Amino acid sequence: MRPRLQLRVSGGAVRRSAPVAVALLVWCLTPAMAHASFGEVYGYGARAGGMAGAHTAVADDLSALYYNIAGLTFGKPGFGFGFHVGLDDATIRMKARPAGYDLPDKGADSPRIPTAYRLNERGDVSDIPNQYQVLLGGAWSLGIERLRLGFSVMLPANGLGAQQARYADEREQYFSNNLDFTLVGRRSEHLTILAGAAFRVFDWLSLGAGLSVMPSATTTSSVYLPDASRQDELDMSVVNQQGTTVGFNAGVVVQPNEHLRLGVAWRSENHFRLQIQNRIQINGFQTDPASFPVGQDVLVTVNYVPDTLAFGGAWSQGNLLVAADVVWAGWSGYLDHQGQRGRTFEDTVSVHLGGEYKSGDTTLRAGTSWVPSPVPDQTGRTNYVDNDRVRIAVGAGHAITLLGQQVELAWNIAVHHLLARDTDKKRLDSWPACAPGVTSVCDEIPDETPDPVTGKPDPAYHGLQTGNPGFPGWQSFGNLLSVGVDLKWRF
Repeated sequence: MRPRLQLRVSGGAVRRSAPVAVALLVWCLTPAMAHASFGEVYGYGARAGGMAGAHTAVADDLSALYYNIAGLTFGKPGFGFGFHVGLDDATIRMKARPAGYDLPDKGADSPRIPTAYRLNERGDVSDIPNQYQVLLGGAWSLGIERLRLGFSVMLPANGLGAQQARYADEREQYFSNNLDFTLVGRRSEHLTILAGAAFRVFDWLSLGAGLSVMPSATTTSSVYLPDASRQDELDMSVVNQQGTTVGFNAGVVVQPNEHLRLGVAWRSENHFRLQIQNRIQINGFQTDPASFPVGQDVLVTVNYVPDTLAFGGAWSQGNLLVAADVVWAGWSGYLDHQGQRGRTFEDTVSVHLGGEYKSGDTTLRAGTSWVPSPVPDQTGRTNYVDNDRVRIAVGAGHAITLLGQQVELAWNIAVHHLLARDTDKKRLDSWPACAPGVTSVCDEIPDETPDPVTGKPDPAYHGLQTGNPGFPGWQSFGNLLSVGVDLKWRF
């Protein structure tokens, strides 16, 4: 984003319509640390990826830090390193806008910027960025047999990641003027930091607790505009204060006999939070308390991860292991990118099935999962794009000798199919004006808006005028492909 200050002087008053955008200029100053978004979509580690995420009861290496930290005590201490890729082949196909809905051009007196002046064209979306992640971490006992301390990092190979804040309604026409997938794609391109500890209370019971580190940042931008008529010449001082927030994870693993293992894991909600404060001083307005300084506060929240409760079970017999997970996700608490909790999403329950078969030095793996979308039909004002997903995964682990040490080389390949979804906006007999709380497609220029010359309602504004990028609808579909390779060494 490269917004610029747009302050206008009109009749001796300052119009403050765009200084908010100045704050977004400092976005690049804040690092990206987020909860396990890559693991949420593709799987955290090659073994988990090969079993389609059915891991709450069986994770016993660094992947337990994500799936169920209590499982650390059921594996040996060790260290792991891996490389994981998420390839996106998903599309949003926009439906053609019918004539007669554009915001009309009435010159300088237009109540809204006319549609013809959009900076970006509305169009199909298919260039979703691929993800490349490096995974490393391990678990240590500190010489105490029943104790495990673990730490793991999943790092984007091209840096610390990226944030992208968007509007889910008609306001996005002034920025990208397009839609984007809400829960896949760029949302996964973030650093994951997990740490925790587990203790095996009894031979059959293990308890664990951990955390995920999240940053919070407050950025204050002080702007001095020496000449209000030269808005491209300004001085800016930026102060960025960074803190951290913490998301908590906890888990229990019970193994009543040598064949059965049960697990329960909790992960708390988390998100990246950026508080922006603008203070703008304009030369010539210093004697006007209402215009000096111009103060604005902006809250941005991205990469939201909901409260999650997972139940898992695994049964092993000889060389065969079968595992199943049921995962509840509290998406009804979703925070949009402007920090609003509008209960726009629905809670979901996903199902994951996986298995392993050991043959000599090789362990074969396969799995499937069903992940429903939390996004309801977008027939109204908002344009959240998401699809139900079906995953089919295969993988394997190979015991090999490397530099005189016994290690496991694990890999996985998975295809995530996005079930096609067709969205049409609901047509109304009368269209409400855009205002807080309005959930239907709204009229950006109400019918009663007067002509600036005659003072009477202008016929050009009758009916619905909207630049909402999602109007009148879209189709979303496609596939995701994930590939991962891990090297694990057990002490």
